[in-house]
Amino acid sequence: MKYLRKKNMQQNEELLYIPKMHWMYTVRHLFWVIPLILTWVILWCIFGHSGQWQIPCGKIIKFCIPWVLFKHVLLSAIILSLLAFIFRVIYYLNVEYAVTNRRLIIKKGVCRLKISEIPTDRIESIYCVQGILGRIFRYGTVCVLGIGGKMQKFFMISRPYAFRRKVTEIIEKNKAITVIHGDMPVEKPPVVEEEDPIYRYGTFVRVLPGKGK
Repeated sequence: MKYLRKKNMQQNEELLYIPKMHWMYTVRHLFWVIPLILTWVILWCIFGHSGQWQIPCGKIIKFCIPWVLFKHVLLSAIILSLLAFIFRVIYYLNVEYAVTNRRLIIKKGVCRLKISEIPTDRIESIYCVQGILGRIFRYGTVCVLGIGGKMQKFFMISRPYAFRRKVTEIIEKNKAITVIHGDMPVEKPPVVEEEDPIYRYGTFVRVLPGKGK
């Protein structure tokens, strides 16, 4: 965590949890190229390099123009996928997530740096979003909604439910600390019943029966 140094940490602030972006972010877009590659392999096995297919009747069917166009489309898709992979790796290495005892921090960007923070006492709700691949590879997006409608997303982090559980524990712990360190109730002084005036002033003289007549 290059960003979270002592100069960026507040007084009495502790780093409690560091969620990391899943590696699937760098290769997820490559799944769209796999169908094109499989189609190219099938067509290569059927037509070969010449783009011709000889049917059992002895006739030759030529597919030169579509074959050339498909090869160019496939080559362009592979080049764009490799470029996207390089940019995603650079972005992946420059994204930082952190959870402290006071705030949630999102830092991302290479040339243009963007930093978002949500105080833990300003969190209204938190929920996870997982797709099919997310369930298989155990990643997901955690959306944190703050008071006032401001939402921040921890995109494609590993073990999203563990992250959500950790944030919930921090919120509950801060609530307990706030209650303990709150204003102590003012105790009322005990009410002292007034004594009989006969015991407060002078000397009490007991008069026995039959005397003093």
